[in-house]
Parts: sequence; C-alpha cells; structure tokens
Amino acid sequence: MNRRAFVSALACVALPAAPAFAHEGHDHKLLGTITEITAARMVVRATKDGAVSTVSIVATTKITRGKTKIAAADLKVGDRVVVNIGNGKAPLTAKAVQAGPAPTTR
Repeated sequence: MNRRAFVSALACVALPAAPAFAHEGHDHKLLGTITEITAARMVVRATKDGAVSTVSIVATTKITRGKTKIAAADLKVGDRVVVNIGNGKAPLTAKAVQAGPAPTTR
C-alpha cells in the first residue's frame, strides 16, 4: 500500500470518530464576582474578561460556601463565585454555586 492510499484509509477511519472527542455534554463554569442578586437571579462579572452574565437561581440550585450548604439569601454582592451553568446556553440557569470564603472583618 502506498503512502497516499494509507493516509486516505486512515482519514476514512479517523474522521467519523472525531465527534466522539468533542466536549459536548460537559458543564460550563462561570467564575466571577456577584454584582447584583435577588432570590431568583444573580448577575456575575466574569473574572477573566469582565463580561456580565445574568444567571437564574432555581429550587434545584445547590449553593455552598466551602463544604457547607447555604441559602441563596446568604449570597451577597461582592462574593466571588464559581457557577456551574450547565450547557452554557441561554437562558443561563445555575446548577450549582460555590461561594468563596466569607470576607473577614477586622
């Protein structure tokens, strides 16, 4: 088998398998700081690029600070968070929110 035929055969086998290596179905995360918050939604300014995203908070959203489960009412403007936004498609809904440590008072 010459080189051209081998490369063609390899491409025919490898190309159909390529979608299997894509990252479809993984959860996206939003890292940033809360700039607004209500019982039903929060606005987060991304740490990396400063983009602002509105994320819905629903009854099934798991909210923690460290390993402790907290309520949405415990989140405050200025808290640093990591938000699991599922597939990352609009409308954004929080599957989980991990709040950074509470600010220390001096």
